[in-house]
This record gives sequence, structure tokens and C-alpha cells, in this order.
Amino acid sequence: MKEANRMPEMLEEATIQQRVHGRLRTDIMLGRIAPGEPLTIRGLAEKLGVSAMPVREALRRLAAEQAIELLGNRRVRIPIMSVSRFEDLLAARVTLESEAAVRALPHATEQTISEMERHDAALDAAMVRNDYDNWLAANFAFHRTLYSARPDSVFLPLIESLWLQVGPFLRMALENVGPSYTVDRHVEALQALRERNVMALRIAIEADLRDGITHLGQRLMRMDEGLALPQKRGGHRSRTRDISRPPT
Repeated sequence: MKEANRMPEMLEEATIQQRVHGRLRTDIMLGRIAPGEPLTIRGLAEKLGVSAMPVREALRRLAAEQAIELLGNRRVRIPIMSVSRFEDLLAARVTLESEAAVRALPHATEQTISEMERHDAALDAAMVRNDYDNWLAANFAFHRTLYSARPDSVFLPLIESLWLQVGPFLRMALENVGPSYTVDRHVEALQALRERNVMALRIAIEADLRDGITHLGQRLMRMDEGLALPQKRGGHRSRTRDISRPPT
């Protein structure tokens, strides 16, 4: 009887936990929290207007996805990017995302393609405004729409875990390095979907990931193991494409 009386309270607690987890997950994936930035459970709870318990539970889940590092004294941080970690993330993304795309191809409909085109247009609009939130969000949505076309894909949760790990670095790179690559691999991917061309789709997705990170990787390899990106260059950024197609 007591358990039944607590049901509304338990449901409310679960809803709060989901909301906190979803908010922190989005903030990390879109790079609103910079690599290395220290955070505390108390500070996050105050920011989100909740108690420490749902924040602690959300951080536990995010740590399991390697999106954050748990430090002492109830502190956490976004992991610092290193050369070896960067290479591992790129290799994992290329392997999983190209395979996920190919496996989703038979399930992709005209509605799937139309939705991907809408996300691509939103990305282009955000690119012009240097709107990094919507830039990254639209790019992730473009890829998620494709991979999720296959029902119950086991690839998508694994891929989103990688997006969580790379998102803060991509945001920092967009703000500090700026795009430079000019080939629109999303157009190639959409064409491959229309033609039902498996090999062309695999190549387009892999090229999208590699082209989007190559410029960053070259700069990264010239830096120390602990990444410290240069400051923004004179306030000017090219509006051609490179990590404007961040592989996510």
C-alpha cells in the first residue's frame, strides 16, 4: 500500500532524472561545456534548479558513456582531447557510422531523405550565422535520421556515445580553427540514398567524417598530448565547408 502511495512521487523523480540527463547530454554533445572545464554536482544542481540526486545519477550515466571524467570532491570535467584519443574516436566513428549507414539504406524512404534534406538546410543556415549550437545539432540530426531508419539499430547508441565524446572538441575547433573544406559530402550521401548505391553511400559517409576532421587532425598532431587550441583568428572565418560538416 505504501509503495502504491509513493508511485506518483517515484514517477516524478524518474521524470526529473530523465530531464537532467537529457539536458546535460545535449549540453555536452553540442559542446556547451568545454574540454577540461571543471564542474561540481552542487553547481550543476543549482543551474538546473534540482537537488543533487538527479544530477549525480545523470553524471553516473554520462561517465559510463565516457562523456565525462569523475574527479574527487564531487567534481567532474569533460575529458581533455589527446592525439591518441582523437585517432581512436575517428577510427571508431568511421567504422560504426559507415556500417550503420549501409545497413540503414534498405529502410530509408523518401520521407527519410526529405527529413535529412531539412536538417542539411538548417545546417547551411546555421553555418552562415556561425550558430554553433544549431550547426552541430543539425549535423547530428542529419546522421541520426539516416542511421535510425533501420528499426532497433544497435549501432545508434554506440555512435551517440562517440558523439558525446567528440562534441566538445568539435565545438572548440569550430570556434577557434574554423572550416576550410569545400566538398559537400551530405549531397553525395543523399544522392547515394536516392540511387540505392551501397558503395557510394559508404564512401560518402566515410569521406564526410574524414574530411570534417582531417584539418583538425593535422593541427592536433602538431600540438602536445594535452590539447590547447589557438585563439580565434582575427574574428574572420571562411564559410566554406570542412568541420561545418562535423562528423556527427
